[in-house]
Amino acid sequence: MRTIPYSASKSDLFTPWMHADYFGHGEAATTASFCAEASRLAYCRKQPSLSLDADVIQSVLAGLGFSECSFFNSTATKGGTHCYTAVGTDQASGKRTGVVAFRGTDADDPTDIGDDVDFVLTAWETGGLVHQGFAKALAEIRPALDDAVKSMNVPILFTGHSLGAALATLAASLCKPIAKGSALYTFGSPRVGNSEFVATLDGMEIRRHVDCCDLVARVPLPAMGYSHVGAAYYIDRNGVITLDPPESVMASDRVVAEGDYLLQYAWRSGNVGVRDLADHAPINYVSAVTAAGRS
Repeated sequence: MRTIPYSASKSDLFTPWMHADYFGHGEAATTASFCAEASRLAYCRKQPSLSLDADVIQSVLAGLGFSECSFFNSTATKGGTHCYTAVGTDQASGKRTGVVAFRGTDADDPTDIGDDVDFVLTAWETGGLVHQGFAKALAEIRPALDDAVKSMNVPILFTGHSLGAALATLAASLCKPIAKGSALYTFGSPRVGNSEFVATLDGMEIRRHVDCCDLVARVPLPAMGYSHVGAAYYIDRNGVITLDPPESVMASDRVVAEGDYLLQYAWRSGNVGVRDLADHAPINYVSAVTAAGRS
């Protein structure tokens, strides 16, 4: 069960950096809970700027023993891709590790929306075909990011939420040969490429978290040539995580969840109208993964 309350708030979905208390529940008990909060932290910015708030991010990470922070912001006139890196000690494993966290879709950034809907499949350098919009978005901060990753010399946690999860997946596929022992932790990730691309990540530890009705985790469609990377760590309507349950089990759970949501949350002012979108909020991933780490 969730120890952080489930949120149906529009603010937590569309402006996750507003009033956020990062790691307010304490130190991360598991690598998954660290990555979930690190992914939410990647949304942190100062308004009206769309660039990452380096001061806040560095302060939060320093409190967890992570330093050597670097920030990568697109040179686009407005908006674009944003990412941070850091090196420290993973509290769950006690090992020296790096983190590469990408920001997800920012509702104020039209370039993010453009990247999200560019579904055309295009050739990827490590093999297979990938979402053209995601590939273009990652290209905005390369090769600087590639150089930073190569210089870490430690296993790396690639992570992100939503669009950030897709970019983390692409980055992990590029860096797999040089980052031994690295892992990919994603939250609310859309499908990124075809089955041949998925195979390029064989052998890497992958934790793909899917929150119940989250619509973003169900697109683009398989009929368009897309496949998911890794088995789903499915978060059911009560916040309980199960590894790769049958599709029929997930479908039944979603039906009940959507009905309950309409009765409890949808009609309240300030809430998201449907659970298919509310479940995508970063805080709902943080709450479920944090609770699992304490059980």
